[in-house]
Amino acid sequence: MRGSTLGTFLLTVGLLVGVAAGVALTLGFDPTQLPPQLVKVALYKITFLAAGGLIAAGAIVRRESRASRSPGDAAAARGPAERP
Repeated sequence: MRGSTLGTFLLTVGLLVGVAAGVALTLGFDPTQLPPQLVKVALYKITFLAAGGLIAAGAIVRRESRASRSPGDAAAARGPAERP
């Protein structure tokens, strides 16, 4: 998997996890079915932190992937069969 593809995937998954957690929190959905409010809040905090981590990882991978492809590196971007 190329770096930019992996970065895009991580950004998308992080965004989806964050949106799902936000919707669940807004609608009052409790995935654990446990009554203590403290457990519910802790689970949502962990979910939001994981979503932020996925978004950050995706952004870093995409940035590094783009930085590794410089304009003067066109020959390296081509496959071995395409090189002169």
